[in-house]
Amino acid sequence: MLGQEPTDISALYFLNYCRSGGGLIQMRSDRRHGAQYLRVREGTQSFSKAMAADLPANTIHFGERVDAILQSAPGAGSSGSVVLSRTGRAIRAKKVICSAPTPVLKTIQFTPPLPPKKQLLVDSFRYGYYTKVMLVFRSAWWVERGYCGLVQSFKGPASIYRDTSSPRDGKYVLTAFLAGESGRQWAREQDPRKREQALLRQLGLIYDEPDLPANEFLEARGHEWSGEELSGWGCPCPALPPGVLTLAGDALREPVGNVHFVGTETAAEWKGYMEGAVRSGRRGAREVVQGLNRSRL
Repeated sequence: MLGQEPTDISALYFLNYCRSGGGLIQMRSDRRHGAQYLRVREGTQSFSKAMAADLPANTIHFGERVDAILQSAPGAGSSGSVVLSRTGRAIRAKKVICSAPTPVLKTIQFTPPLPPKKQLLVDSFRYGYYTKVMLVFRSAWWVERGYCGLVQSFKGPASIYRDTSSPRDGKYVLTAFLAGESGRQWAREQDPRKREQALLRQLGLIYDEPDLPANEFLEARGHEWSGEELSGWGCPCPALPPGVLTLAGDALREPVGNVHFVGTETAAEWKGYMEGAVRSGRRGAREVVQGLNRSRL
C-alpha cells in the first residue's frame, strides 16, 4: 500500500492512513465503496486534461519549476507572496496553494523559513519503492481457469496482482504491484526483458502452469516512479517514520502565512488516493477564499 517495510514506517501513521480510507478491508476491496471498485476507461489524466481545456489561455504555465516562495514580512507595506521559478519568472499573488508532494518541498526555498514543526514534516516524509507493471495477454487465461486474478505474495517480486482487464476493448491485463525491498531487488535488474520474465515466472508458479503466462504474454508497460523528482521520488503517498506524527502531525494541514498546503497526504479522508487529493484541494480553496474575505473586512 505504501511501498515501505514495517520497520520503516510508524505504526500510528499506518493506522491513521487506514482510518482515512474507512479501514484496511475497505481500502483493499474492489466492491462498491471500496478503494479498488472503479477504474477510468480513458485514464485518470482525462480529468485534468478536460479541466485544463476549460481554463482561459495562458492560465497554466508548463516547465516553470518553482525554486522559491517569498512572503512579505508582517507589517510590511505590501502583503502576499512571490513565487520564483527556475526560468526567472516571478508570480505575485495574495495567496499561494502549494500542491507539491511534501518530500518535494525540501527543494523549494521558503522565505521566511517554515516553522519547526512544518520543516520536521518536510524532512521526515518519504516514499517507499512502489511501481506498477501492466502485463498484457492474448486472453484472460486466469478467468478461463476459474480465478479472479487477485494475488497476494510475500515472496515477490510482485506483492500484488490485480485483474485490470477491459474486455470491451479486447485488453486482458494483470497489473503487478512491486513494492518495498522485493520491488527494489527486482528493479536492480537493468534488462527489461529479464524483469518481464521474472514476473511471468512468478505467475507460472502461482497458477501452477509454468509456461502458460509466457505463452499468452504480449507486452509489459510500466513506469519507474522512484526516478521522478517532481512527484517526490515515488508514489502513491509518502509516509512518516516513528515519532514524527505525534510531534508534528497537527501542523500537516496548517497554512504558513499566505501559503496553503494541499495534497493527498494532507487529506483527512482517503490519504494516498485521488479522492484524498481532490478533498485536500477543496479544503485549500476554502482556506484561501475565507482568508481573502477576511482581508476585505
